[in-house]
Amino acid sequence: MKHTQKRYWQVGLFALLLTLTACSPQKAPLQLSIDGVEIIVDREMFNMIQKEINANSDDKETQLLEYLFYWQGAHVVESITMVTEDDSATYDWQDIAEDTLWCDVSCVVIEGVEYLPERLEVTTGGFEAEMVYSITDISRITAEALGLDFLEDSRLSLPDGDFSHVAWFFLDGFGYEQFQVAKEEDLIPYLGSTGTLYPAYGIYPPRTTTSTAALLSGVDSSQNGVFRSGIRSLTIPSILDAVVDAGMQFDVVEGYSTPFNYPGAVITLSGDRDGNGATDDEVFNNAKEVIADGIHEALMVHFHGIDDVGHTYGPYSEEWYEKVAEVDTYMSELVPLLPDGTLVIIFPDHGMHPITDDVSLGNHGNLYFEDMGIYMILHTK
Repeated sequence: MKHTQKRYWQVGLFALLLTLTACSPQKAPLQLSIDGVEIIVDREMFNMIQKEINANSDDKETQLLEYLFYWQGAHVVESITMVTEDDSATYDWQDIAEDTLWCDVSCVVIEGVEYLPERLEVTTGGFEAEMVYSITDISRITAEALGLDFLEDSRLSLPDGDFSHVAWFFLDGFGYEQFQVAKEEDLIPYLGSTGTLYPAYGIYPPRTTTSTAALLSGVDSSQNGVFRSGIRSLTIPSILDAVVDAGMQFDVVEGYSTPFNYPGAVITLSGDRDGNGATDDEVFNNAKEVIADGIHEALMVHFHGIDDVGHTYGPYSEEWYEKVAEVDTYMSELVPLLPDGTLVIIFPDHGMHPITDDVSLGNHGNLYFEDMGIYMILHTK
């Protein structure tokens, strides 16, 4: 991950002057710079993004400022600088992201206070790797392995071999940074030594529904229309359609419910039958049964527990450590049961950052590396 030495400072006079000015309904274009790349944000761009993002929302006037950054190519934001003719102020993005809105072309609202900068300068972070992939590559890799006609091939070369099956293992909330911590703490002896790991970015906002939509459709939210949690269906073809149309079967082993609709898939739900407050053990047992009965062409096994524990106790808590080790054990038993000729793809939907809250100690949903940095592990069985 790129580490840029930062000096964050805020100018009191700057903030005072800006707060005295209300957001005008007719604003001139906003000058946006992302790592030195200049972008003019005009009314047409604002209306286009606003229409798409707020299509299914009661709020038609504002959206999180992160949408603008993401749609202009930023996956991880470290800081922003708001500039006026006379002054400027720089903010650590993690300090303000969750409460920073964008309205009326160049109006920025931070914690309820309106600002009218003439220019926004964005400094990004993230992976230093020359090639970084995306969760959207997974469906493309799957189609290529199974010989299906679905979008264009992934940028990633398949491992050598002929594949008759593809198995997805979906590790909810276990992002790249969390994976690295777990590996350093020797919590994942199996996952940490299996296959080849490729760095990747998730989808903004990094949540399960938006990520699953991108996973299945092979395109991001600007193309598949799933911009926020609560939208559970695609309006465009998915890898599920390609599998079913080819006369194949896609098996899905889920927790107690599905976070997204899987049309055409054969779904096995895994309720908390033993009453231990988690479903990963039931997902594991159901996955074993599905594999033992004879795996079909495509399989997805979705473990929810790392995300659930991270929300409740925080990532890197003792409870989180225990859950990560548990899932690693499940993986070490399931993958060897798969038939030869299976391409195994292991991935998360997003990561998670620690928070301090009355009901939660972990969250995700922002352009932070902890949330957006993911990976794909490719392994040939």
